[in-house]
Amino acid sequence: MKKSVCSMVLFCAFLILSPGAAPRAEEAAFQTPPAPTPGKWQRFWLNRVEKFRAENKTLDPGKKNIVFLGDSLTQGFQLKEYFPELPALNRGIGSDGVCSYPSSEHSWRGVTHRMKDSVFDCNPSHLFFLIGTNDVGPESIPIEYWLGAYKYVIRQTRKVFPEVKIILVTCPPTGLKYKRHEHLNARLLEWNKLVQQCAKKEDCRLIDLYSLLVGEDGLLPDEMTRDGLHFNHLGFERWAKAVRQILIEDGVVKED
Repeated sequence: MKKSVCSMVLFCAFLILSPGAAPRAEEAAFQTPPAPTPGKWQRFWLNRVEKFRAENKTLDPGKKNIVFLGDSLTQGFQLKEYFPELPALNRGIGSDGVCSYPSSEHSWRGVTHRMKDSVFDCNPSHLFFLIGTNDVGPESIPIEYWLGAYKYVIRQTRKVFPEVKIILVTCPPTGLKYKRHEHLNARLLEWNKLVQQCAKKEDCRLIDLYSLLVGEDGLLPDEMTRDGLHFNHLGFERWAKAVRQILIEDGVVKED
């Protein structure tokens, strides 16, 4: 049974990425369909998306923006604090992932379900993309399933904005305070290798946030986290420094 489920998931991922797949089928796989009455988290997801839509309406269509796309690690990034002079947009949603789980009963989840509000309507010059921590834990779901959706986000963004600069960000490790740190960290290492490979194949730059935050013991240091899962201002400062270096290289900001 487990083998058949995995096979089905891989088959669906193959169809999504297949060059010969019909555009309508691809779009149907990642559109935002109606779902059952939303619960507490689903309402949170919807409220965040509504906030994105409202913010997008205020944007100058003639200006480019720097978009940060992801989950709670991105949502917690205080962009106005670190980049007050830049048109930076935060498109992170806590507990979100790259797409829905296989055979999910609803679709209140996933970057692939909010591409219009989180990317397409943002006129991005740069897209910093960090996702995966909430996806790759379950071993019953092949990591290739998530990778298929991950590549979809990259390719669809480039399809709409051919000149956009996409920067992939590896997932940081978790710490001792997170009960399943050993299991999740092993999966994150596997995922990060795929992200690094994807950066090369898809011609994207990379911020190896994992290497920037990992301690000598392979964990997120206690001084960087309150819960073992999310990093604090020390982590954001390191991430912001890496982001700023890329923007300096691209002439967006001047070197201090």
